[in-house]
Amino acid sequence: MILDGKLLAAKIADELKAESAGRNISLAVVLIGDNPDSIKYVNAKQKRAAEIGIRCDIVKLPADSPESDVMDLIYRLNEDAAVNGMMVQLPMPKHIDQTRVTHAINPAKDVDGLNPASGFMPATVRGIEKILEHYRIELDGKVAVVVGRSEIVGKPAAKMLMNHNATVTVCHSHTRDLAMFTRMADILIAASGVPGLIKPDHIKDGVVIIDAGTTGDVDKSCYEKAAAYTPVPGGVGPMTIISLIENTVRASS
Repeated sequence: MILDGKLLAAKIADELKAESAGRNISLAVVLIGDNPDSIKYVNAKQKRAAEIGIRCDIVKLPADSPESDVMDLIYRLNEDAAVNGMMVQLPMPKHIDQTRVTHAINPAKDVDGLNPASGFMPATVRGIEKILEHYRIELDGKVAVVVGRSEIVGKPAAKMLMNHNATVTVCHSHTRDLAMFTRMADILIAASGVPGLIKPDHIKDGVVIIDAGTTGDVDKSCYEKAAAYTPVPGGVGPMTIISLIENTVRASS
C-alpha cells in the first residue's frame, strides 16, 4: 500500500482553508543565504500557504549575516503581533549556532517545534504521525526503528512513537550492523539523510516504511517487501508543509 502524503495533504489543506477563511493569519519564514534546496522548500511553503489563504512572508538575510543580526530578527518577529507563526529554514550557515537561534523563537509562535518549550510537534514528525493515523497503521506494541537522531526528525519521531506505545530503537551513524536492527522493525522511519541507505536486506517482509529523507533514504527496491510505504516524492514532504501550516493556524487561535 502506498501511503500517499500528497493526497492526504490536499485533504487537510481543504479543511484548513475552510477553518481559516476570513481570518488574517501570518507565517514568517526566515531564509539565511541562497541554498537552492532551501529556496525550493520555502517557495513550496509559501505556495501552499497562499492556496489556503494564509500570508507567508519569506524574510531573507545574506549568507554572511552575523549571528547577532539573525537573533535581532528573531526577537523582532517574536514581538510582532501580526506574525502568528515563524520558523527558520534549515540548514543555517555554519557560523551560526542553529540551537541558539531556534531556541530563541517564541514557543507560542514556534510552528516548526524546534524550541524545547514549543507547544507544537516538529512539522515533519507531525506529518508522519498524521500519515500513520490516516492509514490506520497500528503502533501499540509494535517494534519501531528510527534511523537518524536529528533534533528535527529522529529524536522527536522516537518520542512520538513511544507516546503511541511502540517499542523504539534509534540507530545512527555510529550504529554497528545497522541491518541487524532494521530487520526487526515492524515500523521503520528512515531519517538519516543518506540517499538509498536502506536496501532490501535491511528489512523484513511486511514492514511499514516511512521515508523522511528528502532525496530518499530507502532504495525503491524495498517497496515490494513492504506492507506499506511513503514514496519520495509525494510522501512525507507534502505532509511536513501542511503540518507547518496547520501549526500556524493553531498558533493564531
